[in-house]
Formats: sequence, C-alpha cells, structure tokens
Amino acid sequence: MTKLRCMRYYGGMKVLIISGSPRNEGICHSLTAAALEASTAGGAETEVVKLSDLKLEQCKMCGDGWGTCQKEHRCQHGDKDGFNLLQEKVAAAQAFVFITPVYWGDMSEAFKGFFDRLRRCQATKRWTQDENITSFLTDKPSILVASAGGSGNGILNTLSQMERAIGHMGGDGMPKTEKGIYDYIAVNRWNKDYKLAALKASVAAMVKG
Repeated sequence: MTKLRCMRYYGGMKVLIISGSPRNEGICHSLTAAALEASTAGGAETEVVKLSDLKLEQCKMCGDGWGTCQKEHRCQHGDKDGFNLLQEKVAAAQAFVFITPVYWGDMSEAFKGFFDRLRRCQATKRWTQDENITSFLTDKPSILVASAGGSGNGILNTLSQMERAIGHMGGDGMPKTEKGIYDYIAVNRWNKDYKLAALKASVAAMVKG
C-alpha cells in the first residue's frame, strides 16, 4: 500500500492536493498518490491534505445566517477545528488538485462540508468594493477529480457541483491553463487504470505551466 507523504521541493509551484476520501486504500487513495507522484516529479512543492484526518465541523450558519465569514472571511469556529489553518494553506498554494469519492451522486460529506465553509469565506470577497481583497482561488489552476467506485453513477453531477463552487469562489477565470479549472478527471472502477495515467499527465502538465 502506497503511503502518502507531504513532499517539499522549494523553488517550484506550490500544489495543494485535497482528498475527501476517508479510506487508506482504494481508487481515491490511488488517485491521490498518483497526483502526489506527478506533482513532486515535476519539481512542485506539494502537500496532501486528507479531510477525514482533520475532523472539520459543518457550517453552523452563525447569527442570522452569516458570521465572520461574510466580512472578515474567516470562520469564527475555524481556529478550534483547524479550518482557518486549512484556509491559510489554500492561500499559500498556487495550484490545486481536488479529489472526492462520489456518494449519493455528490461530493463526499467531508468534501462538501469543506467547500461549503470555504465558499462562505472566499466567495463573499467578491461582494466587497475593495479590489485588493480577492479570493484565495482567484487566478489559480485546479484539477477536479471525482471517483465513483460502486455503480459508477453520479460522476458528472459531482464534477458539476465542484465546478459550481469553484466558480462562486472566483477560481474559474481565463485563460484556463493559468487561472481556471485545468482539467476534469472522471473515474470509475472500469476505467481507473488509464484514468490514473491521465491524472498523472494532467498534473505534470499543470505543474509545468
């Protein structure tokens, strides 16, 4: 079993790989390992975050529905459960690989919970009149990966929901190669072998720039 480790190569692009899978084996684990391998081989400073290890809480919709996320762009509970620290990692990254298993035709609960909170903090920056306040995803490329290991259904809806959230957060600009969603990787148990190769090629190309 491949062990995921955070690799550091200073001087290259900073890539953040975020996995919404709770498992330490299986397709999503293999995809995360493949993305890490390709990114570090390309000379990128790469970090893997497994959301299930962080035990992030769900959004509490504080106050009248908005807390500090709306104007301060930080979660008022995020220091306690590590969400604000993860936001800092998103801010520092220059490119992303987002990987989630498909549950009920959607992102995993851990991944959706993370995106829900990140969107409240980052998409609200687009409501300000200050041009110096920009989302942590703006002008950064990302690769979206959805894996349906059972029936194989629900992949397109999952990728669509991921795309929609990233668009809300200003992470789908132009040109795509530099500022927007760089690629979509749809994986099931029948195509996983060649999609692993496709993911490696996609990450290598994104890192190369």
